[in-house]
Amino acid sequence: MHLNRHLVVLSALLGTAGMLANSAYTRDASRIVSYACPSGEQFTVEYLRDHIRLRTGAGVFALANEPAASGEKYSDGQTVFWSKGDYAQLERQGLPRHTDCSARERQL
Repeated sequence: MHLNRHLVVLSALLGTAGMLANSAYTRDASRIVSYACPSGEQFTVEYLRDHIRLRTGAGVFALANEPAASGEKYSDGQTVFWSKGDYAQLERQGLPRHTDCSARERQL
């Protein structure tokens, strides 16, 4: 019984630590931009210090910053997000490319 009590306490501590870590990670966002594409695709990009968090209908993806000739480029090797000004492009393996996606709203 003593072991069960320790497991319950440990589970509670780990759960609390996980929630705190998640909220701290979210606070690092400098801006959030929602995009809408002519193709009907919609997604949100959360800009963090050294990467972005891309939210699509298929899930959430962390993409690292990569060198770009102009604008900003982020990738995880399978998903690529480019932006320049208020327009963006999204490429995902096995799916159609979405171009001319425009920013719909900006939040700080």
